[in-house]
Amino acid sequence: MGLGPVFLLSDLTILIITLVIALLIIFFSLYFYSRNLNDRKYKRQLKKINKIKEKRYNANIIIDKIYNKYTIDETNTYKSLKRRGKRIVKKYYHFYAKELSKLVDLKSKISPNKNQNKLVIILKNKSNSILGKWYSAKSIKKLIKLINKHQLLFDSLAYLYELPPYIDENKSYHLENHDNQNFLSYKIVDEIK
Repeated sequence: MGLGPVFLLSDLTILIITLVIALLIIFFSLYFYSRNLNDRKYKRQLKKINKIKEKRYNANIIIDKIYNKYTIDETNTYKSLKRRGKRIVKKYYHFYAKELSKLVDLKSKISPNKNQNKLVIILKNKSNSILGKWYSAKSIKKLIKLINKHQLLFDSLAYLYELPPYIDENKSYHLENHDNQNFLSYKIVDEIK
């Protein structure tokens, strides 16, 4: 008669240990499944950008087309474009702003620092002081204003086109404007200032 509570206590202990182990297994399974799922989403997004940019948003083709057909003068600004050229460039910027923002957000979910999920394009002069910034999640108008002020139309088109592989490999990338020695670079930050 005295052994009944001991068996009940040992059965309860085994049940609790089994439940804890099962919960740990479920937790780790969900964690690694989620991480793998995010990795697949990121790779899919990168593949999508590369496919679409080669097909419809190839900077080399667009720069050549705009330069030969839609420029009014040689100023390398957005305001020097004809109406059709402005539409093409605006569509180009909207595509890259949307897709690069998604890419950086998905990259942050598989990287150690999950808070760094915002892309900023930085314009610096040759003494390395910042002349302007554009956050990809913000309005295109600010980018256009920066382009007009510093004559960066063709440079910005080329820069955005070349950027996805550098984001993927987490490498820095600078593009110098040979007219005024300003250069474009990018950074992934955790908050917009």
